[in-house]
Amino acid sequence: MIKHCLTGLALACVLPLTVADDYTPAYGKCMDKASSTMAMSECIQAETHVQDQRLNRVYKQLMGKLDAGQQKSLRDVQRKWLAYRDGNCQFHVQASGGTMAQLEGGSCMMDMTRDRAAELERVLSPGQ
Repeated sequence: MIKHCLTGLALACVLPLTVADDYTPAYGKCMDKASSTMAMSECIQAETHVQDQRLNRVYKQLMGKLDAGQQKSLRDVQRKWLAYRDGNCQFHVQASGGTMAQLEGGSCMMDMTRDRAAELERVLSPGQ
């Protein structure tokens, strides 16, 4: 029990520090105010939704710039990436267990979605 509380406290202290520039200011504010695992989870879910919209937007923009062969390649890779993200984050949930599983899985989805959106943005606009 104490181990889970200490882990939760450590995560609560570290998560706000990991906020990158690619996260919305609303996420940082939400995490600053979050005083429970449930509140942090809600912040993570809201930011994941924003990052998912970002990913979908850049994916569509990139698809519009590619020829048919490149579109097929991106579609195939994106499907594989989605399967990997989902499986990887499910592993994080299973490996964490307890009360931290929800935060671990949610953070995984949020981070990986953010990273993939940023990656596709770099492909869409190289050098920026």
